Amino acid sequence: MKNHVLLEHVQNFFREYLISQKGLSHNTVIAYRDALKLFLDYVARSKNKEVTKLGEDDLGPDVVLEFLKNIESQRKNSIITRNLRLAALKSFFSYMAAKDTLRSGEYQRITMIPPKRTPKPMMGYLEMGEVKAILGAIDQRAPGGERDYVLLSLLYNIGARVQELCDLKVKNLHLGSPPFVNILGKGKKTRQVPLWSETVGLLSSYLEKHRSLDADSEVFMNARGEPLGRFGIRHIIRKRVLAACERCPGLKSRAIGPHTFRHTTAMHLLQAGVDLTVIKSWLGHVRLSTTHGYIEIDLEMKRKALARCRPADDQNRLKRLIRKNQGIIEWLESL
Repeated sequence: MKNHVLLEHVQNFFREYLISQKGLSHNTVIAYRDALKLFLDYVARSKNKEVTKLGEDDLGPDVVLEFLKNIESQRKNSIITRNLRLAALKSFFSYMAAKDTLRSGEYQRITMIPPKRTPKPMMGYLEMGEVKAILGAIDQRAPGGERDYVLLSLLYNIGARVQELCDLKVKNLHLGSPPFVNILGKGKKTRQVPLWSETVGLLSSYLEKHRSLDADSEVFMNARGEPLGRFGIRHIIRKRVLAACERCPGLKSRAIGPHTFRHTTAMHLLQAGVDLTVIKSWLGHVRLSTTHGYIEIDLEMKRKALARCRPADDQNRLKRLIRKNQGIIEWLESL
């Protein structure tokens, strides 16, 4: 393989494989592009070559491992970011294994590099009172107030990913009976999520006041009349959470973003007794194991609640409590 052939493979990886064949989203393609760009730049510097002069002999599992160490130590990338870069490189070299069969063994060694394990943080979510405090702090008569109120109410209802909310168009809203919204999720998979009657009322009033929005318009626009982006929605949430801190001080120390609302929707559905498979479809999870994480949070809450039942000065009462809840305790401890 000559140098120019390697660069052709890089181009085809993005144009044909990621976009045409796999149909990945624009944001995913950009993330893969950034990872491969960083990698090739690192290899070129380490080999004292120009990127255009790199060949197949310059690529291998050892240089990939060196690159991963470099982005952690020099670029100060987190383990999560490091693993995302690795995932992008694995996809590229898996593609290369089919195109350059003579070196497929080397490429396969790269695809077998394991990601680093990282402690899984507890998913943050909002209590019902906190959701009400955030919504209650929004003055709907102020500029942007009604839009933000409807946006956060809808986000809490459907538990969408932030990009899914950005891409939501007026034609995706079905406010008749039964009311639901069509969401285009990961892998360009469409799912239908039911709308609560309160959300339907808010959306109907909002669309009535914004008749300039046609069927193909995004539902939420910024002050310049352009569709809201991810950073715009994050800014709105930060602003509204800050305003709610006065009536709900517990929000001050919290890092709350769009995904917090997604976790909140899932937890409140679970606590309301909604079946796990329904929540999976509601959120658009690919695997049920992802949704199962919310059960672990709920069980941890139950453990803490059970622990708070222990009186400090009444051992006999504690024994009675344990005997009464022995089955529950044994089940919890077996998890």
